[in-house]
Amino acid sequence: MIVNTIKTYLALLAILLLTGCSRQPAESEILQAAFDEAEVEAAGEQLRGEVLDADAKLTVFRGIPFAKPPLGDLRWRPPQPHEARSGMQQATEFGGVCPQDQSDSEYFKALAQIFGKSPDVIPATENIQEDCLYLNVWTAALRSQHRQPVMVWIYGGGNITGSAHDPDYFGHSLAKRGVVFVSFNYRVGHLGYMAHPGLSAESPEGISGNYGILDQVHALHWVRENIAAFGGDPDNVTILGESAGGHNIGTLIASPLGKGLFNRAIIQSGGYEIKSLYTLAEAEDSGSAIASLLEFESSMSPAETVDGMRDLGWRAFIDNPKLAGLGEFRATNIDGYVLPQAKARIYADGSNNDIDIIIGTNANETYMWEPADATVDTFTEHLSTYGEPYATELGELMAEDIASDLRLAMDRFGSAEVYRCGSRYIANEMARQGNNVFNYYFTRIRPGGEKVLAYHGAEIPYALDTTASWLPADDTDKDLTAAMSQYWLNFATTGNPNWDGLPEWPAYDIENKRYQELGDNIGPGTDLEPGICDVLDRHLQERI
Repeated sequence: MIVNTIKTYLALLAILLLTGCSRQPAESEILQAAFDEAEVEAAGEQLRGEVLDADAKLTVFRGIPFAKPPLGDLRWRPPQPHEARSGMQQATEFGGVCPQDQSDSEYFKALAQIFGKSPDVIPATENIQEDCLYLNVWTAALRSQHRQPVMVWIYGGGNITGSAHDPDYFGHSLAKRGVVFVSFNYRVGHLGYMAHPGLSAESPEGISGNYGILDQVHALHWVRENIAAFGGDPDNVTILGESAGGHNIGTLIASPLGKGLFNRAIIQSGGYEIKSLYTLAEAEDSGSAIASLLEFESSMSPAETVDGMRDLGWRAFIDNPKLAGLGEFRATNIDGYVLPQAKARIYADGSNNDIDIIIGTNANETYMWEPADATVDTFTEHLSTYGEPYATELGELMAEDIASDLRLAMDRFGSAEVYRCGSRYIANEMARQGNNVFNYYFTRIRPGGEKVLAYHGAEIPYALDTTASWLPADDTDKDLTAAMSQYWLNFATTGNPNWDGLPEWPAYDIENKRYQELGDNIGPGTDLEPGICDVLDRHLQERI
């Protein structure tokens, strides 16, 4: 049946489709890289990277530490500044992957099979460790006198999986075309978002949780302070990300901690947490439940409990059936510091950071998760959770779709409920504030993709020009990749995706709610899902 709450839905997201795109071969297999001297001084260190394409002057620096390893007493603390090392440091290998399970690679194996390939094309996630706060930089401007725009990728994965060096996120293609591309790791799952009264008590701000967001803020400070050494312009930074990466960007736009760290943002399928009212107190209760399930005695003080949990190996918090569903899916809590109030309220009162955005969703975000044996009763039961008059209004809006094809009806509603309407809410409020807003709607179904349609995350290889060798692609896919990646590059450069030779992409406006369809055809449309989103907007306003 269709998911009953955002929490349950994100649990499915974590299990089934965490980063939403296609895995690829290793970077060296793609580019046949040859080592050459590529040295830079950044953050007080001498770094030696790897030349990927000497003719294009394309270089990558992998595994650059941007914070101290969050080990021991630094577990569940804000990231601390990295201490510069002496001597030449090799920056040719990716850093560790933050603690997580294997559900990411398991999903991609299943996706490969859907497209007629062996699951063996997808490797297991390797080098998982708590020492994981590293970033990577792709640049073709290392010796250039002209600083290039910077694009910083924030990965998805339900905030419980993901890494900066998933091959879908390699920055070589965009870097060759005129930007400096950065990706970084942030803590996920219980080690990235767990709150607890003992942790709040030791915090100068009286808060806990949200460590993954604080990692992102810390990485963006590193970019601002050091990216010029790689040929990047610290005053022209665009952050972009998909799914949880996109909703984290929504948090960074809303948070005072994000002010001045970026100029633009691209949010891909990331509007789903806009209606969250998850508080610090609720997050602390969840953390206390975790401690109890890990068999820390209730007679222990909060500080003793925290010390005991810090002594556990990280595997105690990962893929532990005792902890299933506790805390890890809620992500950012309203703590008065990272988030002063609910995100929906921050956007509504205009206290968010003033930037330009691209924001959009895919046509069939939830189709692959809608079970074939669902019934009308289970769907209408879900609608009833909105209460009256909303449940009746939604039922009337969906009646024709239900009668025609129940699974498609559930996908239509689920895609709107979880992704599209939240994205529209952000677009509306930021357009109302006078920011430049561009909305997209991705509709492309790859050859052989009839079982997944235009699925959650399908747009990533098109936008970043990183299509996997095993993922089917015809001329339409190649043309769409060229167009989408150029739109993204144009926006990062000027704040406007339009450029000569591309179909005109109209700016979003509150009255017409214009968007650009990105699919078999590229062109404008107006107002996606007005009925459903109008009802859900009213429901949200009632709650905040």
